[in-house]
Amino acid sequence: MNVLIFGYGIHGGGFDSVMYFLSRGDNVRLTDIRTREMLGDSISYLESKGAVIHCGGHMTEDFLWADIVIKTPAIRLNNEFLAFSKRIENDITFCATREELDKVKLICVTGARNKTTTASALCHALNKLGQKTHMCGNMGISAFTEIKHWDQGNIPKYLVVELSAWQARDVYTFMKGRIPHIEVSVITSVYESLGEFNHHANFILCPSEAKETIKTIVAKKAKNISSIESTAKSMSKAIPQKMAPAFAVLRKLGFSTSQVNEALKSFRGNPCKNEMVLRNEYALYINDSASVIPAAVNFTMDNYDNLPVHLICGGSDSTLDPKDMVRAIRGAASLHLLNGSFTQKRLIPVLMAEGISYNGPFEKMEEAVHSASSMLDKKSRQLQVVLLSPGAASYEFFESEFNRGEVFRSVVNTL
Repeated sequence: MNVLIFGYGIHGGGFDSVMYFLSRGDNVRLTDIRTREMLGDSISYLESKGAVIHCGGHMTEDFLWADIVIKTPAIRLNNEFLAFSKRIENDITFCATREELDKVKLICVTGARNKTTTASALCHALNKLGQKTHMCGNMGISAFTEIKHWDQGNIPKYLVVELSAWQARDVYTFMKGRIPHIEVSVITSVYESLGEFNHHANFILCPSEAKETIKTIVAKKAKNISSIESTAKSMSKAIPQKMAPAFAVLRKLGFSTSQVNEALKSFRGNPCKNEMVLRNEYALYINDSASVIPAAVNFTMDNYDNLPVHLICGGSDSTLDPKDMVRAIRGAASLHLLNGSFTQKRLIPVLMAEGISYNGPFEKMEEAVHSASSMLDKKSRQLQVVLLSPGAASYEFFESEFNRGEVFRSVVNTL
């Protein structure tokens, strides 16, 4: 099949789309209006895997060539090139047509704010409650990544899908209203579009001020539409209020108040974003794998400015400027490098010029974690930190930054 990826995106969605279709043996092209320099050297990596990349503008012949066009959310539905397309999809619609979806219960998360916190908390809590759960969508995890899991027989009981207003619009348009069945749809906060997905859910949860409006839109009996506030009234005061949408969804799924409170209390934050993985008597292990640019390392390090930090950093993309993370590196108690084009071509030369010592580079996360852990003083009365904050992309050695974070989490949990 001839597949055209229309737009590279900004959260790795285009990369994941290309890699998925290449893995199936399809002919893949990617087109983006930005230049190669702007997109970075991940483009060269995709070319080495067999993709054809057209940067700096779009060509009609690419759309006429394609059997299917995968559109990123940033591309408008009225874009003139879409008129030449035989079939238009995005990652969510492609996932929604898979037969495996019949075995999965969907939870849809939309709204103006707290979407990622809600989706992440739901995924964590359901797994904590013994319900195998995955998530994908607007938080940066492509549905093509989820499809890869399905191809390997790894099918969850629940799939939490976070959708921006643009994604919700695209899915509804491409599927011509044939939305798959949704177990629970939650609108975390009122925004300009309430989303057509809510027509198809067993249960709809929303802020109290939006309840009457949504009742009118979905034309369903009131018993299926509940306010987040009333459903979450038994939530423990020890749980932040922004977790109320997740609490309400879990109660609608039939879990008891005590079960939900206990599961949500163990939630440590959005995965791969300053996430506490482990704490023992002398150390904290922090997963900040979503740090994909050098400047982000500074922000995370600032959270631990009074503690010794053993920093794991480095990765892919030789276009990044490591000087933006030198301040953070200088503040680290020790430095442990993950291998990759950024590490080899950019970071190591700067470290050598600055006279900063380092360990590695390591191609395996296990090696980097054990290297950092070996620096911990188990007799120290001061809390110490092992921090994964790469400041670079992950594509040469990991599927995504989230996969990189999962590997870190898995290694730490075996210590």
